[in-house]
Amino acid sequence: MFKVDSILPTLYKDTSVVAYEGIIKPAVNVDLTFSIDGILMQGDYPIEVGTMVRENDILFKLDLRQLFKELSAKKKELKLLAEGLDQEIASIHSDQKDAWESFKSNLSPSKRLPGLPPFLTKSKKPIIEEFINAYDEVVRIEARTKKYYVFAPFAGTIVSVKKKIGEQIRTEECVAQLSPFQILIAQFKISKVDLDLIKLKEEVKLSLNKKQFKGRVIKISLSKEGTYAMVECSLAQSVTNRTEKINLHLQRKSAFYYIPSHLLRNDSLWISRLGQSMKIHATILGWKKDSVAIKELKLGDFILRKRPKTGVISCP
Repeated sequence: MFKVDSILPTLYKDTSVVAYEGIIKPAVNVDLTFSIDGILMQGDYPIEVGTMVRENDILFKLDLRQLFKELSAKKKELKLLAEGLDQEIASIHSDQKDAWESFKSNLSPSKRLPGLPPFLTKSKKPIIEEFINAYDEVVRIEARTKKYYVFAPFAGTIVSVKKKIGEQIRTEECVAQLSPFQILIAQFKISKVDLDLIKLKEEVKLSLNKKQFKGRVIKISLSKEGTYAMVECSLAQSVTNRTEKINLHLQRKSAFYYIPSHLLRNDSLWISRLGQSMKIHATILGWKKDSVAIKELKLGDFILRKRPKTGVISCP
């Protein structure tokens, strides 16, 4: 096995609170769009121009029949796998019998997937790992269902409807426009490093003149370069000052792997992963003195100081 000179990335955990200063400006109409293609269907009730909606109302949805069919089949498979674990659970985790029976009783195609019992995640038994993998697959399918809905990001009035029920809808195509009841919104320029900390429709912490209050993210527009995003948040009706600066507070809870910045060449790195050398594209998450945080690094990776002569290598 070929030995190479390598270094181990430095793990840095960031739990700080970062504040972004923004501006308050008049609210504008918001386009309602889907992030996937599909056939448009009616939401909670018929939507037409002039309809007043509440925050989080389901305004539109896409045809979910095929996805629900797939989800139902996967849940039935999961139920069978769970029943096959009864003997294993009884012999190894007899003290968790009630928790297991309660979990199984909620494994139904018509119910939302219940939380996985904590004792299962600690097991290294192949049969239990197979079940957990199947469970995670159902979780991923359930998460996909959110993309089939358009929720009202705030309370407001429908001012235009662009599409009809039954039409084919394309990704990011405007279905309707919603005008907010509130007069003002807050706008912030957020660094790429912190974009994972915010999501559409989620509540965020804001402050104005040392007064704390909450807002809700209604729009995220990524720049062409991908280095930052313009984020807009709805404000409480009590906020009326258009001139003063407003702050958005984000809690960082992330782990970065840092390497010496001089090892990064043309946005690429040679690494060793599980004894195999490979070249990866490096996405920069942030800088810290003479080091740079790379998104693609994983626990156990080694950074090679130069390109290896063989694919199978040994690191100290």
